[in-house]
Amino acid sequence: MRPSISFLAAAAIGAAASLASGAASAADAAAKPTSTYMKDRADCDAGRTAQDRATCLKEAGAAAQERKRNGLDNAGSPRENALERCNALTGKDKTDCVARIDGPMKSNQQVTTSGSVSGGGIIRETKTTTTGPAVIIEPMAAPASAPK
Repeated sequence: MRPSISFLAAAAIGAAASLASGAASAADAAAKPTSTYMKDRADCDAGRTAQDRATCLKEAGAAAQERKRNGLDNAGSPRENALERCNALTGKDKTDCVARIDGPMKSNQQVTTSGSVSGGGIIRETKTTTTGPAVIIEPMAAPASAPK
């Protein structure tokens, strides 16, 4: 039995639609970096960033290049990224680093935060109070020849 012409036409239309949707998906994927770059540029031009315009445009261009190479990794939360940086430290330094992110972990720790991103950076400081043996300082006796 020979297939009818309408069946062949329907199959051809289906194949064309499938190819067109694949091309549209590829076009959407290619357009995303461009649209993100255009949004970044608009933010630079409108002054909605904490950088001067020239630096902002340079960073937007660099981000667009990395996005094309799939080099941007936005996985993980800011907290996870910060804790990962703490892993390079050891001992008390690592403990203090984690405390700056998660807050004091011991009753003798105090964490303060100041500054802002737009002001150049956020500063987090950890103070750890420790106690040791009591030291008593007694005044020296005046020498015998000293005037009274």
